[in-house]
Amino acid sequence: MTVFPRIEIPENLHSRVTRVLALQVLEAERDSRELLFPNEADLCLQLGVSRTILREAVKVLADKGMVEVRQRLGTRSKPRTEWNQLDPDILGWWAVGADTRFLRELCEVRLAIEPTAAGFAAVRASQQELDQIGRLLEDREAKLKNQRADEAVDAELEFLAAVVAASRNPLLEQLNRSIRRPLQTALAYTTGWRASDLVDIGAHRQLFQALRRHDGVKARSAAEKIVGLAMLSIEEAIRREDKAGLRKKTLNGAKAAQDEVSLPDPGKPQRLTRGSK
Repeated sequence: MTVFPRIEIPENLHSRVTRVLALQVLEAERDSRELLFPNEADLCLQLGVSRTILREAVKVLADKGMVEVRQRLGTRSKPRTEWNQLDPDILGWWAVGADTRFLRELCEVRLAIEPTAAGFAAVRASQQELDQIGRLLEDREAKLKNQRADEAVDAELEFLAAVVAASRNPLLEQLNRSIRRPLQTALAYTTGWRASDLVDIGAHRQLFQALRRHDGVKARSAAEKIVGLAMLSIEEAIRREDKAGLRKKTLNGAKAAQDEVSLPDPGKPQRLTRGSK
């Protein structure tokens, strides 16, 4: 039986309850099982919240396609295929404890965005935009060389965002913004585990040089290489965890994930406290 943690923090109570319920739905999805919520009275008691707060939280998840509520049948989780996959909240919840499938899917989405954006940026970027991209690249390299991993992740996000912005395509920019939060945690997961930082830095330099030369083909190729290296890093991180016999790692290296909550043990009630992980 799934046990939901009691909510103790009064501030932002609605969002906290929504998140706790959502994380249970995600955990069920990872296990390829359907989640049947307790009846409303029992769930309110477990969470320590009112029926009004609970109903509002459930409605949010229903609007996102994550659960369905049926009279006399209660609330059940829905298959992931029916969720609003690009919803920022859902992407953020996935990032709390991203698994292999999610990390790989994220890289595949990057392949659909970044090389295309880089190709357009090569022919559309202004000199001012190129100068900004160059400064961000230098900042990222400096932080990598000084082993400031968290700051290097933030710098890479800014670099990639600047390249996409230079494509002058609002749709690509919106797609890139929608994956920023999970991308931040995924990068934090792999930064420092790359097979060769020199190769990674070289790929970013190749992208910048292609942009400066207005070479769309080489810009696309360099962007594909950057994502490919990220995919190799993910596989290496997974291999290391498997070799060490570790459980799936919660991605908490990025600032955006610092205040998330961990999934409770279904067999043991837990209390949710400020900043709990």
